[in-house]
Amino acid sequence: MKTHRFMPVLLVAGIGLAGCEDIVSVDVPDGATQLVVDGWITDQPGPYAVRLSTTAPYFSNQSTPRVQGAEVTITDNNGVRDVLRETEPGVYQSATLRGKIGSTYTLSVTVAGQTYVAQTQINRVPAIDSLGVVYREETDDQDAGYYLTYFGRELPGRGDHYRIKVFRNDTLLNNPELDLFFFNDDFLDGNYLTGLELSPGPFRTGDRARVEIHAITADTYGYLVELQRQMRNDGLFASPTENVSTNITALSTNARPATGWFGGSAVQSKTISIP
Repeated sequence: MKTHRFMPVLLVAGIGLAGCEDIVSVDVPDGATQLVVDGWITDQPGPYAVRLSTTAPYFSNQSTPRVQGAEVTITDNNGVRDVLRETEPGVYQSATLRGKIGSTYTLSVTVAGQTYVAQTQINRVPAIDSLGVVYREETDDQDAGYYLTYFGRELPGRGDHYRIKVFRNDTLLNNPELDLFFFNDDFLDGNYLTGLELSPGPFRTGDRARVEIHAITADTYGYLVELQRQMRNDGLFASPTENVSTNITALSTNARPATGWFGGSAVQSKTISIP
């Protein structure tokens, strides 16, 4: 009897709430645009590319605008200077520069009368002895197929940082949440890595896999940590979004801040065909 007595009241309350629904429009200001720099140099043959764009409004569904007509140079610690040429809108390529392990490189970008600089270096990198594959059955967390394993010695001496890139048939596996794989030698200094399983996959019979190990700087490692944290920052208990660090610095005090990263690395690679 109690159930029947209160049911009409609940229905009326529900109908009343449904009828009081308002649409609230929030006006989010666009904010000032910032220069975005994406550049990388390695010890492999060039050319090396620097990509320039600007930030876009938060709710924009358009591609970020490319920055054209900039003056872009890369100079090493021996004074060798390369003027980059714009090969397509917002993409600038080196001409003669070749990165070397142990050298330091300074990027300079001048656009709209403002100059921005960034610096990086190329660190030593260990060789990859070999790659292997292990077959995994399907589980709740992964698909069935072949997964790559890595064999090689980490270089003695603490302070090394690495990023591993995996390619399937010459296509980089670059899902930012699944395939961004980086680590340091805090707990494996000088050790031999036997069968380190790499997360990207699975691979199928007939695929060709290439693995690259990049020796990155400590600053670049910290940048990747922040980047991954922001990309995984969702759900009920997500923390407020914040800007990721940048090594792009404006030379003049009245210039708008820039964002992005200029990094360098030595690279070792190995290829394997999946049986």
